[in-house]
Amino acid sequence: MTTPTYNRLNKDDAIVLLVDHQTGLISLVQDFSPNEFKNNVLALADLAKFFNLPTILTTSFEQGPNGPLVPELKEMFPDAPYIARPGQINAWDNEDFVKKRSRPLAASRSSLPVW
Repeated sequence: MTTPTYNRLNKDDAIVLLVDHQTGLISLVQDFSPNEFKNNVLALADLAKFFNLPTILTTSFEQGPNGPLVPELKEMFPDAPYIARPGQINAWDNEDFVKKRSRPLAASRSSLPVW
């Protein structure tokens, strides 16, 4: 087995995807206080801005309990692609996904890359 080569991250080959950082969801994080979590997200966003990385913003069920996107992110990336998903995404609703997952686990692992 060969050892994979390490390639440094390159800002010209990177993108930042900020998924569902919404006011209603921030309070559900258990690893940090809501303020710490929000500050960490904003720090990551500041780095993306500093390095001029393409950034995509998403929300889900914004009109419901998840609430709107954290306003600071919208202000920081006013021209970023913004994907407002209307509700919850459930992979089990996708027939193709269910068919693929119904195969034995060993068969599906054979197609995974070996590191």
